[in-house]
Amino acid sequence: MAANRLSMRAGGRDRPGSSTTADHPGVPVVPGGPAVPGVPEPRDGHQPDREVSGGPSQIAALVEAAYERALGNSGEGPPVWGYRAVARLSGHLAAMHRAVYPAARQRLGDDQQLLQRCRAESRETAWALHVLQGHLAGDGGTTARQPGVVHLWLEECLDEYRSAEQALITWMHERLTAREHDQLAAGYRAALARAPTRPHPRGPHSRWPGRVAFRLHALCDGLLDAVDSRPGVGRAP
Repeated sequence: MAANRLSMRAGGRDRPGSSTTADHPGVPVVPGGPAVPGVPEPRDGHQPDREVSGGPSQIAALVEAAYERALGNSGEGPPVWGYRAVARLSGHLAAMHRAVYPAARQRLGDDQQLLQRCRAESRETAWALHVLQGHLAGDGGTTARQPGVVHLWLEECLDEYRSAEQALITWMHERLTAREHDQLAAGYRAALARAPTRPHPRGPHSRWPGRVAFRLHALCDGLLDAVDSRPGVGRAP
């Protein structure tokens, strides 16, 4: 399956950072740690930290809702692979890079394997979305591929990415305070509302180059979407 995924990349060339890793080993617990960086404070002011219940986290619920909006099937039936799916999934991947991964990087400490796996699978998924976008637009470099083959490749990439993503979210859910969970969810919502609407597998996604690229990609994508009149592509509320 991994060989099939690699061979499907646009142009057949190797892409940096697209290799995957084995299932993540146990990650050591890092006690304490700073609040989630770059995320707005709750509007009702500081509240004492409190224990997080064992139920689903806010960020997990937001991520699941993002997938439902992207695939247009509410968890039932086959996904709808169109411009809307490209836009919503691209925005979700960008929002994770912008709001969630920086917090995970600080919490994980020296063992970054779980985060590295998420980044690698995210980049591979972005390449699959890039190919799908070209196929929808009639790009001569991608139309030779059968739609079913492209869809299958994207589904495989999403399965691998969502597995890594869920593992990371679960790990953070067990270690963040309730206040930090609120901040993380607020940051993800804010990033998703202004995220790029097209895949950018080549661009930087971390630290200050990633922050600059996030803004530039979002601006350019908004202009291109308006020019191309892509249906159902507007950013998620």
